[in-house]
Amino acid sequence: MATRREILAAAIAAPALVAPAVACAAPAFACLPMAVSPQWRDAVARLDAASAAHDAYYEATYEPAWETAKAAVRHADEQLQRRLDAIPHYTTSLVYETADGHLAHLTTANKQHVSAAIGSANLTVMDDYVLCCRELVMLIGKRIFQERDIKAEFEQPKVYPAQLIPPEITREEKRLQDASHAAFKDVYSFAAATPADLIAKIEFLQSRDIDIDHDQMLADLRRVFGEV
Repeated sequence: MATRREILAAAIAAPALVAPAVACAAPAFACLPMAVSPQWRDAVARLDAASAAHDAYYEATYEPAWETAKAAVRHADEQLQRRLDAIPHYTTSLVYETADGHLAHLTTANKQHVSAAIGSANLTVMDDYVLCCRELVMLIGKRIFQERDIKAEFEQPKVYPAQLIPPEITREEKRLQDASHAAFKDVYSFAAATPADLIAKIEFLQSRDIDIDHDQMLADLRRVFGEV
């Protein structure tokens, strides 16, 4: 199976085989260099250098700063959660008689007790169970107020890891990223004027899984064929 290089080289040579009227053009294309130009090599070298500089800085400096910032945010969240988890549970001082004749308390530590107390506290029947439920609702409210006070201590605008990275590190990472992107654009929009440069450009785009811009490719082909 023919390679892209072979197909494109054949396409460039094809006009000389179509009709005698263009046969005279064959020597001109035959003389075109099939080695990439210094300009193309320089553009790729600048991209490689810029990408390597950004990757090295990201790995050695930015990524550790990012991980440190994430750990700081996580620590604050964990500290708040520890404080909330430390809020004590409360048990009613009142008791009620269960169906099997035992005396029992209600506690905020039991989710079923909490749910039942909230649902039964407003009943008009003034038995021991309802009184227990009303006491438990008061104790639930006590825990809610304690939770609110703790959250107020930690109250602040939501902080994201990127906001905790030292600004000089963020600026340098962006500068290197912008430089890498600019070098990539130079290669992507490189004005190929020879078959070798055009082949190299197509292979570069293929290696990065980048779609070919049709207008740009037509402009390259016209330069290669001397139309512009």
